[in-house]
Amino acid sequence: MRYRDRHRNEGAVILRVVCALAFLSFTFCWLYFFQGDMLAVAQHGLSGGKTHYNCAVGAVICTSVLFGLHLLVFAMTRLTRRTHALTYFPSMLLLAFLSCVSSPFRWGAWLWAGPLALVLWGGAVWLSKQMMPVGDEGRKPVALFSRVTWINLLQLASMMIGVALVSNTNAVQHFRAHAETALMEGDMDEALRVGERSLETDESLTMLRIFALSQKGQLADRLFEYAVSGTSADMLPMQGSKSTLLLMPDTLLWKHFGVSHDSIMARCDSTWQPDSVAGRVYTGRSALADRFDVKQYLDVLERDTMSSPAWRDYRLMGQLIDRRIDTFVVCLPRYYTMEADSLPRHYREALVLYQQIVDTLFIYRDSLMLNRWEEFHANDSIYPKPSERKIRTEEQFRGTYWYYYFFQ
Repeated sequence: MRYRDRHRNEGAVILRVVCALAFLSFTFCWLYFFQGDMLAVAQHGLSGGKTHYNCAVGAVICTSVLFGLHLLVFAMTRLTRRTHALTYFPSMLLLAFLSCVSSPFRWGAWLWAGPLALVLWGGAVWLSKQMMPVGDEGRKPVALFSRVTWINLLQLASMMIGVALVSNTNAVQHFRAHAETALMEGDMDEALRVGERSLETDESLTMLRIFALSQKGQLADRLFEYAVSGTSADMLPMQGSKSTLLLMPDTLLWKHFGVSHDSIMARCDSTWQPDSVAGRVYTGRSALADRFDVKQYLDVLERDTMSSPAWRDYRLMGQLIDRRIDTFVVCLPRYYTMEADSLPRHYREALVLYQQIVDTLFIYRDSLMLNRWEEFHANDSIYPKPSERKIRTEEQFRGTYWYYYFFQ
């Protein structure tokens, strides 16, 4: 009997260790790699911008607390064998709740779904406790790859799937949160990497990519490699814009243009005081954003001799985003020499497009780009079906201004 009891105790320890490793691995990875940026956004909003969430520290603390909750539940229920995984249910439920927290905070369905889930879990625990004395008789000790172990892992996997189903898994929101975190750390490459292959985007994510590309001096060469949403009015989070910021203060944007928002506001309104924006930092929005729209702001920068030249590409690329290539052709010579070798790629593509479909008298010599245009235009006759033509053109020409102009 002692031999059997000893092996049964060893089997119980093995089961607990296996389940613990599965829970700890999932919880830490979920909080650190997937939900870290969203938790940072939630904490930033709920604290009014007064606290900062560290993904690594937060993941360790939350994982430890959730595992501690499991230990408390296990001490109270002593569930073993086939139903041991049920002791992780309250921790998984709390993890799902944390993954849904947003700013502003709303209980939503959690007001009734949470208590209902706990009641059902309590019933399952009670039933398991009633069955344990019968079920444990004559059972073999639990081994590492035994049926009992796999049953518990299946229960844990079901809880993990449940966490994923009820949590915030909106791809664009995750892209935005991660991109803003990277931009605040000065990592433009990481901000541009996130979601670069995805066709899902919105005005805010497009605005962040425009800012990152402008910082790297690649805005007019690479913007249309990404999915683009919105209009030129959404290129900055200003009056009339649909783009917003979750974490990053908009003062980082104004700093990029070489003129502080304080000086612009002071020159445009002698009654303005810097203290007037106090208490609004948590929104990521300064008084400058409420005073101007994008066009007005770029007009101010054009008149300011101290501003950096970044605003030029903002203006020109805004015209291309709006498909106003006639206006673009008029403005371009004001800021660039009309030499093919010196012009950014998207500007060259726009000039060829204008020459071919708008004004055949317009002369622009760029043999390489003209050859590419002929290949692009040839798809109209090669693929007569619009759906097939779109697919084939995307395979060959996605990332060009032509593809954006005709198909996005």
